[in-house]
Amino acid sequence: MIELTVRLTDEQLAEIAQRAAALVPATPVASPWLNVTDAAERLRCGKDRIYDLIALGKLHPHRDGRRVLLHRDDLDAYVEGRNR
Repeated sequence: MIELTVRLTDEQLAEIAQRAAALVPATPVASPWLNVTDAAERLRCGKDRIYDLIALGKLHPHRDGRRVLLHRDDLDAYVEGRNR
């Protein structure tokens, strides 16, 4: 086995840290799509209220098989009184 010792200045270490940080995303990219449970949490209401809003045509879901998905922007538009 070979042992290696490397001496770095504070500036060199900071440069390495900065370059390494640039390679790693700061936060994972969240999906803009929410299921009914997550949409209810976002609007701070029950899941039944989300289904009611869908039935009333106030929210426009997309379906992936049996899953009901709502876009974050649509939820924000509903809360702000904007139509999307």
